[in-house]
Amino acid sequence: MGLVVVVLSARFGGWDALPDPVGWALVIAGVWPLRDRLRQGGTLLALAGLAAVVSVALVLPAVQERLPASGQWGLSVPQTAFCLLLCGTLAAVTERAGDKESGRFALLRTAYAVLLVAPVLVHGGGVDALATPVAVVSVLANVALVYYLFVVSRRASVLADDTPAGARG
Repeated sequence: MGLVVVVLSARFGGWDALPDPVGWALVIAGVWPLRDRLRQGGTLLALAGLAAVVSVALVLPAVQERLPASGQWGLSVPQTAFCLLLCGTLAAVTERAGDKESGRFALLRTAYAVLLVAPVLVHGGGVDALATPVAVVSVLANVALVYYLFVVSRRASVLADDTPAGARG
């Protein structure tokens, strides 16, 4: 549910009625009990914490208005990295369980990898023609991730320990 709050924006008078730090707090609360069960669980938790800290500054409308697109991308890196790692982790867990969502999480992992580097081409390389496709992929990936998280959230395969002894992240 936390990623729903992070992904959605409901602005009233410049203020977001769904502030991202609240969403990240929910994400952290959701990842916390799984941190020892998932590979890279500790890293997922750290990235969620970093994204939460970064999102605090973005709550202020004045910061949002003054931030250039390249700055917005830079501040979104922890969120994108979290989603990338989460998709990779869930792709592995669901693949071992034989769930059909494995391929979908793998595809989303690829989408987030592209979203992590594509803004370098758009903002740094001046390839403005990619701005709209990157924005569309971002929206689609976020909506799909939230949807598939709800689909697999109560499955035993996702809640099971997929971490070999001594390899906790």
